[in-house]
Amino acid sequence: MSDLGIRENESWNSWERFWFSPASVVRSGRIRGLLCMITVAYFASCWSDAGFWYAGSGPFSPARVATFLRTSGLEDAAAWIVSPLFLAKSEWLYHLYLIVGMAVALMVAVGRGGSWALWGLWLMLIGWANRAMILSGLTETLLSLGLFASAIAPPAGLWHSASPDDADSHHWRAGFSQRLMGTQVTVVLIATLVTMLGGRVWFNGLGAYSLAAPASDRTIDWTGTLLSSANVHESLTHLMILALPVGLGLAWMERPHRIGQVILLLWCTVVALLGSHWLYSLTLAVMILAIQPLRRSGSFSAVRTTSPAKD
Repeated sequence: MSDLGIRENESWNSWERFWFSPASVVRSGRIRGLLCMITVAYFASCWSDAGFWYAGSGPFSPARVATFLRTSGLEDAAAWIVSPLFLAKSEWLYHLYLIVGMAVALMVAVGRGGSWALWGLWLMLIGWANRAMILSGLTETLLSLGLFASAIAPPAGLWHSASPDDADSHHWRAGFSQRLMGTQVTVVLIATLVTMLGGRVWFNGLGAYSLAAPASDRTIDWTGTLLSSANVHESLTHLMILALPVGLGLAWMERPHRIGQVILLLWCTVVALLGSHWLYSLTLAVMILAIQPLRRSGSFSAVRTTSPAKD
């Protein structure tokens, strides 16, 4: 075989190992379970506003949404925004939807319902996010990405009794799920870093201070605290800028992998504390746990499992 053929074969083997190397089903179940608990909290947070925004004659009632789309000439674009909730007009139907969503999320978290429940939960979240339309934000996007990736892995509960290191609990679908989620969160963090670099406040030292949520939405009021000190918020701003590339780089390396994850988790903690973006930061943190560098010695034969060809 020519040198070019050998290099192509090695490149393909590396690509194949990256996506399809077996990983712990237990670990995938725990990551999925944490995402499900965040989904429960997300649906619960929508409870009080459901009737005001969507039901009856609310600002985003089906009739008003249809009028808005028609007068704005967005009917063609909105054809892809599908949700059964566009047919609902009563407040109790929205509350019923949220109750069912929370029940399914809890069922998936404990490993019940199989693949149907996994994909059903993802579709329910998409249905709610599509109904919310412009009210949806980064939390819905991250949760939908995370739930989609986690649904690929075999069903397993948050409190699964098997050990994550047990060779019999490994599967290629769990590996693919974790790789996909790790890639998703990496793309999101890179996009976040690029966005931050495009803002002047992240160069003049005001980034951390400007991240603080409006007074009406703050869980913690930072007014008059150490954050108001120029030295503190300028130093924190520069650390937040450096933490993303350094943390991501280390997280994808085999030896300093845990250090990189800790740096990224600390970054999420700062975002949550300053901006009160709790669900967004929690979702991001859980997805960061899925980042797993490929061990150089890793191969399909290293772990006893079901291969993609046989599954």
